[in-house]
Amino acid sequence: MLFFSTSTWEPENSEKIIEHFKKLRPPSGVSIKNQWVDISGGRYFMLYETEDAKAFAEFNLPWSDICYIETSVVMESTEFIKLMSSKGV
Repeated sequence: MLFFSTSTWEPENSEKIIEHFKKLRPPSGVSIKNQWVDISGGRYFMLYETEDAKAFAEFNLPWSDICYIETSVVMESTEFIKLMSSKGV
């Protein structure tokens, strides 16, 4: 499954966030597809893929002390349209 995460943090945690990003290594089972940074500060966006709940937790939990992560399960719109069409919607 594809996950889209938005991470936000308080300005006083910016240095800690930069250090975490320098060391970012996804666990086995997590594939990072793309990443973006809000150049105005305080937000980071990531698209990644995993089928493993344990890998998902290993990837996200280490950040919980310095930022907030909001994650959504996503699907490409063309795939979603195909799925809905096959269901008669």
